[in-house]
Amino acid sequence: MMLLKLAAAPLAVWLSSLAGRRWGHRVAGLIGGFPLIAAPIVLFIALDAPRAFAADLAWMTVATAPGAAAHCFAYAWLARAGWRWPACLAVAWAACVGLAWVLSGIALRGPAGFALALGLGLALARAMPRARGSAVIAPIPGAEILVRMACALVLAAVIMFGAQTLGTRVSGVLLGFPVTASVLPVFTLALHGPDAAIRLLSGFIVGLLGFVTYFYAFASLVPQHGPWIALGGGLVACVAAVSAALAWQRRGAGARP
Repeated sequence: MMLLKLAAAPLAVWLSSLAGRRWGHRVAGLIGGFPLIAAPIVLFIALDAPRAFAADLAWMTVATAPGAAAHCFAYAWLARAGWRWPACLAVAWAACVGLAWVLSGIALRGPAGFALALGLGLALARAMPRARGSAVIAPIPGAEILVRMACALVLAAVIMFGAQTLGTRVSGVLLGFPVTASVLPVFTLALHGPDAAIRLLSGFIVGLLGFVTYFYAFASLVPQHGPWIALGGGLVACVAAVSAALAWQRRGAGARP
């Protein structure tokens, strides 16, 4: 079971990297923002632990999810300013953990908590820098994908083993930690430049809106209906939210001069 949980992180990176090969950096980021890592972990917890505990953890994940959006926002603007990836990553992690920890202290539940998380995510998505020039589909060698997957596995292991010994608040922060958005932008910025990294992170932050919506639906459904119905409802809500966010972004882009 632990191996299955750990496999979610490199699998998410693999899927995102393949999407980047086929459709470009923005789509890779969009897929990376989906709850491909956190959702299986919380599902396993809901199957093994009381439903109330799984719901508490899901609500905390909703509350702290904007920290990942802050990570994308900080990384993208620093990349635009010409910073190299180690400094971008360090500041982005600090922004992520700082905002997530503050929000975990508030930890609103229900529609109010969902509205707060979604509103912060939308605001940060709207404030992201715009990539310059035309998007290109850059080749991603197989060796690079393997290195990406290994980095994601190590990072996920550190987060998961730390979460098992800590409380719900810290576990929620760790579940919302942007593993994929910590690995992919490093390679993208170093090898393909800041505009590619901005496109990647702009896609990721839209995917995060689906992440928030998934865990809101999961937390709302799991106490009464169990983990499998909560999983299905969360997936439907996630896809609907991302579709709406993409339409909103297209409408906003069309309105700009």
